Amino acid sequence: MKKKIIWVVIAALILGIVIFLASPQLRVKAFVSMYGDKIEAGLNNGSGVPGHLGEYSFNTWEGEHDMLEFILFTRGDMYYGCYYSYDNVPLAFQNTEAELTQNGHDYWEWSAENGSHGSTSEITDHWYYFEAAFE
Repeated sequence: MKKKIIWVVIAALILGIVIFLASPQLRVKAFVSMYGDKIEAGLNNGSGVPGHLGEYSFNTWEGEHDMLEFILFTRGDMYYGCYYSYDNVPLAFQNTEAELTQNGHDYWEWSAENGSHGSTSEITDHWYYFEAAFE
């Protein structure tokens, strides 16, 4: 009986890991959950982004509404990550001037003339998930 329970637990853990790795949005939400408060605290107190974010790097993109963007991983021509919107405004990838079209309560899509396209959705106040594709 104990062996059966152990195998069920192992199978559930493996399934959970597979689902987590297969879902870009879950991976990004985990990043925001782990680092979001620390990043916001650094931005609010003037100390900047903490240097202990592991392998993750960031870019600051200025515009009408500034953003701090984290590309967390790529798959082929797709980019996945999150950004901190200082004004809590949804933005296109790298703060380009591509127009956002709202397609749901907290979901927006964009496309550029060169065939690039993507989407963004709100995770929590000031934090947004993004996907971007380049052709």
